[in-house]
Amino acid sequence: MNFFDFLTRPLMKNSPISRGISVLLVLAVLAATLVTGTLSNGAVATAPDDVIVDVTADPEYYVYIPELEEPRFEEPGDAHLLTPDTGIMTTCPLTGMPLDEARAQNRPLAVVIANCVESVPMNGVYHADVIYEILVEGGMTRMLAVFQDFSEVQKVGSIRSARHYTVELAHSHNAFLIHAGGSQPYAYNLIAALGVTNFDEVGGVRREIFFRDRQRIPGRRLDSLHSVVTTNERVARFFPQFDLDLEHDPDFEQGWVFSDDATPANGSPATRAVVQFTTGGKSTTFTFDENENAYFVNQFRRDFVDANNALRPSFANVIVLRTSVTAMPGDGAGRQDMVTIGEGEGYFLHGGRYVPITWSREDRDSPFVFTNMDGSLLELGRGSTYICIIPNNVSIDIGSAR
Repeated sequence: MNFFDFLTRPLMKNSPISRGISVLLVLAVLAATLVTGTLSNGAVATAPDDVIVDVTADPEYYVYIPELEEPRFEEPGDAHLLTPDTGIMTTCPLTGMPLDEARAQNRPLAVVIANCVESVPMNGVYHADVIYEILVEGGMTRMLAVFQDFSEVQKVGSIRSARHYTVELAHSHNAFLIHAGGSQPYAYNLIAALGVTNFDEVGGVRREIFFRDRQRIPGRRLDSLHSVVTTNERVARFFPQFDLDLEHDPDFEQGWVFSDDATPANGSPATRAVVQFTTGGKSTTFTFDENENAYFVNQFRRDFVDANNALRPSFANVIVLRTSVTAMPGDGAGRQDMVTIGEGEGYFLHGGRYVPITWSREDRDSPFVFTNMDGSLLELGRGSTYICIIPNNVSIDIGSAR
């Protein structure tokens, strides 16, 4: 007799008491299955409609998160500043653009954002100062959006799980890391080892800033997996409760240099670039707009837009970095390892021209350093930057718009 027969056998009897006991036992087993997320034969249980299922942390680790309170949403403004403005203007360390001194001295927020057909358009990317696009398992990519000033962002999402190299990238900016889950054990081990200040919706770390918005994209009702978000209002409201050091460490220096005219003098035409992340797979296209003196992005055969305002983010700089990307040994989920320390080659696009460059990072505490081929420090154009980190063996097509 199997376990299910044992539970249901009393149902075959005429006694109301027997039938009642059996029903209660079956319900108890189903409830236990819901909590663990797996059935006795190893199949994944179907989660209710009002929970988040995070399957990215580990293939055998499922977390069901109940719906959180709806947000109190307000328009952006001074109330959403983490620290009061000083009235003294300086430059943003991530863009070279004018910014109040208090905001410029704050640590940025780095948010892990989903990048798949089911989750686009994203929310909040219009205001990102730096966007990294990086490979994850399955040939897909994920984004890490870095915000020096979060007060104008409104809603950001959908927020997804971290990988160990997204932890490294956030840490290279001395940033707060905002994510929903992470690879086990790689991301979580590195968060602990580096002392990264993180906000983890799935892990329950400072999760007050998160909520779930299944209608974050107007006209669509999203799966729970693509609905985790935060807002500028929630960040400003809850950050003071966490007693965090908002300002950069005294010895931290981003080190990026900006110029009013960073167009490479001897650069080749770069009015269109197609960056491959996998051979014959995910690609991102950049098209230069001469009137805006910036690049716009296209992926999944559609424009890259922000769901908050239906606007297309523009990027003054596009940087492509080549590095070693390999499968994690013995990892059944196909997770990737990515070298972000050491040196490598890449390309810098600005003003419709491009040049080859080199990149370097001294250690996990250091930011990227970008240099020209002659060894001089690369000057970036003032404005936001889109950084693609791709394997050494994939192609990139840079040239004139067709």
